[in-house]
Amino acid sequence: MSRQLSNTSGKSPRTPFRTADKWFLFAVLSLMFMSLVVVYSASAFWAELKFQNPAYLLRSHLFKVVIGMVLIFAIAKIDYHKYQKYAVHLLALSALLLLVAIGQRVIIKGAARWIHLGIFSFEPSEIARMAILFFTAGYLAENAEKLGDYRNLITPIGATALIAGMIVLQPNFSTALMIIAVVGMIFLTGGVRKSHFAALVGAAVLIGAVVLVFEAYRVHRIETWINHGSGNYQVRQSIIGFGNGGIFGVGPGNSKQRNLFLPESYGDFIYSIIGEEYGLWGSLLILLVFLFLAFRGTAIAKRAPDRFGYLLAIGITSGICFYAFVNAGVAIGLFPTTGLPMPFISYGGTAMITNSIAVGILLNVSKQIPELSEVAGESPTAAPPSERNVSKKTNVRNNDPVVGRIYS
Repeated sequence: MSRQLSNTSGKSPRTPFRTADKWFLFAVLSLMFMSLVVVYSASAFWAELKFQNPAYLLRSHLFKVVIGMVLIFAIAKIDYHKYQKYAVHLLALSALLLLVAIGQRVIIKGAARWIHLGIFSFEPSEIARMAILFFTAGYLAENAEKLGDYRNLITPIGATALIAGMIVLQPNFSTALMIIAVVGMIFLTGGVRKSHFAALVGAAVLIGAVVLVFEAYRVHRIETWINHGSGNYQVRQSIIGFGNGGIFGVGPGNSKQRNLFLPESYGDFIYSIIGEEYGLWGSLLILLVFLFLAFRGTAIAKRAPDRFGYLLAIGITSGICFYAFVNAGVAIGLFPTTGLPMPFISYGGTAMITNSIAVGILLNVSKQIPELSEVAGESPTAAPPSERNVSKKTNVRNNDPVVGRIYS
């Protein structure tokens, strides 16, 4: 009979726990340090023209990176089970903040995505994507034995639809789509039946297509993407940047596209500056780092001490990597223009802070993985908890297997 995994921390004083995943932390900090060099290079020309100071945006970005690093280490000390306890409260707060952002109608770049509080501003959608992650992971963890009945999926589906719908109204279709994708990944690995998951994917695609055609600019983006970027100035300039870089790049600080040819070169299209200055090898290295984060994050999830930690780690890892690969895909014309930042690299405050908090949470999950040699007298070579205590469950009525892992 498999060992029961609790949804609470329940640490024994005699049970040694691992240190935080140092390799995951090292990879994230490396991206943050590299962002300082790339943001400065990408923004120097524009900052010199507008503020008569080439380091103007660098100073702001450095402050946000420092805050992010402090948050990573601080959040890593907080027991991740607390987020399950307050998930509903955070979800309600994020919905309220989204309403405030829509109500303020402070339009920046054609959307009301920001809440302005005097000297600083933030995007409530970033808080919302963390809130829905906590809520969905917590709900699936608490109702693991009830997921065979589709009626028990109505609550997380409804919460996701509410948050995504409010974000679409800003409008911010791409962020809403990424939230749905992360929730879908949690469903995929959380024990939802295959037939239910397939139906949800079909419904999401249908609704997304209908929402897409309601706004002319979205249709235009899809049309220009289908026509290989013709008519999309940013994508054409981004691809030119990669062409300039070739294999080895033109060198740090020597980008031509940053000189006002490529708008938002320090933000959404910073990957193009990396490709131009560091070439094919530099741009591939960035993707390899995110692949490494995906590998390490998945390893943390597999060994998580309980079901909530497992789903939380899956959601955090998926969110970071989805953003990274979609951003890179947009820069090379593989995907339609979305406006999503490159995690830990693009200039911006709210995304940097939110992703740093997410990394801190993931590191706390990794810290609570018991040493295998001390768990229930098992040998050091025993399989990790998420593999030993996970079984594929089958619906007795129609023999329809579920998707993902079920802790028993």
